[in-house]
Amino acid sequence: MTTINESNALDGHGADFRPQMRRSFNVWSLAFMACLTSTTWEAITSTMAQALSSGGSSSMVWGFFTAATGTMCIALALAEFSSMVPTAGGQYHYVAALSPPKYRRVLTWFAGWTTIWGWLLATLAGNFANSMQIQAAIILFVDGYDYQRWHTSLIVIALSTLYTLISLCNTKVLHYSNYFGMILHCAGYFITIAYLLVMVPEKRSAEWVFTDMTNLSGWSPGVGWSIGLMSSALSLIGWDSACHMAEEMEDAPKELPRTMFVAVGLTGVLTFPWVIALMFCMTDIEGVVNGPVGTISPLMQMIYNVSGGSLAPTVGISFLTLLMNVIASGPCCMAATSRIVWSFAREGGLPKCFGRLNGRAQVPLNALLLSWVVICALALIYIGNSTAFYGLSAGVTVVVYASYMMPIALYAIYGLEHCDMPQGPFTLGRWSRMVNITALAWCTYIVIFLCFPATTNITAETMNYASVILASCLFVPASLWLVYGGRLYGGVMDQIMEGLGNILEGVDTAQSHTERRRLSKSS
Repeated sequence: MTTINESNALDGHGADFRPQMRRSFNVWSLAFMACLTSTTWEAITSTMAQALSSGGSSSMVWGFFTAATGTMCIALALAEFSSMVPTAGGQYHYVAALSPPKYRRVLTWFAGWTTIWGWLLATLAGNFANSMQIQAAIILFVDGYDYQRWHTSLIVIALSTLYTLISLCNTKVLHYSNYFGMILHCAGYFITIAYLLVMVPEKRSAEWVFTDMTNLSGWSPGVGWSIGLMSSALSLIGWDSACHMAEEMEDAPKELPRTMFVAVGLTGVLTFPWVIALMFCMTDIEGVVNGPVGTISPLMQMIYNVSGGSLAPTVGISFLTLLMNVIASGPCCMAATSRIVWSFAREGGLPKCFGRLNGRAQVPLNALLLSWVVICALALIYIGNSTAFYGLSAGVTVVVYASYMMPIALYAIYGLEHCDMPQGPFTLGRWSRMVNITALAWCTYIVIFLCFPATTNITAETMNYASVILASCLFVPASLWLVYGGRLYGGVMDQIMEGLGNILEGVDTAQSHTERRRLSKSS
């Protein structure tokens, strides 16, 4: 027999909002997960050639400071929303809570698809970076190796398969692996910069580090510097993985916001001096960029050059990052992606079979397999067209930022005018509107310049396909809306918003969700 609470957990469209997942994460394990899915210092080195040629050292140093500040505003804004709606849907549930009822269904449809595509592409880009790191070591130290693009695709598929298998484990495994992964993340941080500071005898001057404006893009200095922000912006996405594991966290309304701004703040504070130290050691830019693996793994090329081609430091230091990705970062990315797919399917955005939990571990097996299939299929594009694949990777940051922008823009415009949900334990108070407007301004600025070509000499090879990728990620849901979404998708309607309170079952037992709504409105 269905109890009253269970009945309230079911909305008119069949979405089940009863608590279904084990709450295995605490504030630290989920904050570490946010750090590991962002991998800030590792990610910024993989694309630093872009910044060094489009703005120079100042674009790396002050560009990172600017990006970290803008990202903190985004994190604070989403943290406030997550305290109010601590669910796996993340951004698109925030859109549901903040949007006018008249447009709620279509806005959540596009927000859901944008969030899904953003995470699929981000996970793919991370797996691709890992495969490039493996191939870079092979190119440098295996004589006679004949590089082929299909090798890269196979490595991406192999890594994606491994990460999927690990993420199928009980979430308690991910809870503990995040601690070990964070140890590797920090070890790589200190070992890498300590090695470079010791092994590079003659450093760059402070004037060069903080004021160099090298611009080989052909654009004006201001535009070139802004284009160089891609390296920093790309390194500061992925921390919203914590949002999508919300239904597996203890005391989520209170603790989830902390994981987000702690993760962004921690990575920002730690990575800023790391970038400065790296630039002091960047004495031979041409030797790094033009080296055998300079374009696919700049940091490995830099260590290779500094060590005089020594195997032990070049591969040893890089191995820490690869081990971190295998143990924690990769599986966490797959897990976060699957939770968004699972949540969206739970509400009818995808076939219901992807909204089920499977096995004793209670993980969304079907959603994980769907994510794995799509990522592997996209990896095959590289075999036929490397330019198209690099364009796909370039669009990752734009799509992810677009998913951040949607709820932030709604709040900047409407505030809580259309929101029936009570505010959570974490709130920005009178600073809330200002923080959201600042975050929206930063998102708008970075998305515009992320779509600029890297040089004014635009060809099929140098074209920036980020805008094309964003348009494609919007075209797919628009087409599906016309085919079936407009008729069949129930959306996150008022009934579902009411049902969200059931997810807090066991978190806030002192008062019911209905009572909290009444008290919030009366205040």
